[in-house]
Amino acid sequence: MNKKVVIACCIGLGLYIGCSLFPQHSEFDDKATLEDVMEMQLPNYKVKKYISDPIIDCHGDFSDKIVIVFEEIPSKQFIDNVNQRVVADTLRDDKRWLKHDEHRYTFQACYGDGGRTPKCREGQHDWIITLDFSDNSTEGIINYGYW
Repeated sequence: MNKKVVIACCIGLGLYIGCSLFPQHSEFDDKATLEDVMEMQLPNYKVKKYISDPIIDCHGDFSDKIVIVFEEIPSKQFIDNVNQRVVADTLRDDKRWLKHDEHRYTFQACYGDGGRTPKCREGQHDWIITLDFSDNSTEGIINYGYW
């Protein structure tokens, strides 16, 4: 086999292994960004797993997923605040807060078509985010992306 091909393969393999050893980060590693988007304080959490969208089109559109773990089950005060937002959103056409059953909640927001843009997204357009969580679990899922 050609020596240059072997070297190129070794370099490519080394880069692949090296990049996979570094933890992935997102703008949601710090809860301040998510709090800005949701316009409320959140329980402390840590990122458990980052799942990158394997399909990114030529325009850079993607949809990534982050599994987070709250330090503890969301407090009654936090859930009461969320329930107030769910009730307030029942009269809105563009509902941001949904309650699916006794325990499951979703926050959803879409930016880029006018209206409020959170500080963390100023100057950027066409962005969507959801946070799914439960009042009886420490795990939540953030889905976000561009279109």
